[in-house]
Amino acid sequence: MSDTETIAFALKLRPGMAAEYKARHDALWPEMKAMLLGSGILHYEIYLDEASHTLFAHILRRTDHTMPANRTNPVMLRWRAHMADVLEMDGDMAVSWPLEKMFELKA
Repeated sequence: MSDTETIAFALKLRPGMAAEYKARHDALWPEMKAMLLGSGILHYEIYLDEASHTLFAHILRRTDHTMPANRTNPVMLRWRAHMADVLEMDGDMAVSWPLEKMFELKA
């Protein structure tokens, strides 16, 4: 197996849309799951801070990942359109920003 790396980023959820956001991810399309896993993602978690409507995403991926190609994948384009009413958007992209690692504890 290749080496791994972790990335984290935040997204802005539209107020009142937490339940819908969760429901859509609970029903993640099989083709979306296959695309993400096929691009080198090994673990993907998203957490919500309800007070600020901010979603925090954490991804463990292979260092030889192909995630940039996902941006123009037809499945991803459909997913972004599907999520546009629950996330704050900038054009057809969800408003997001990278998070800086401040601490890490390893066994």
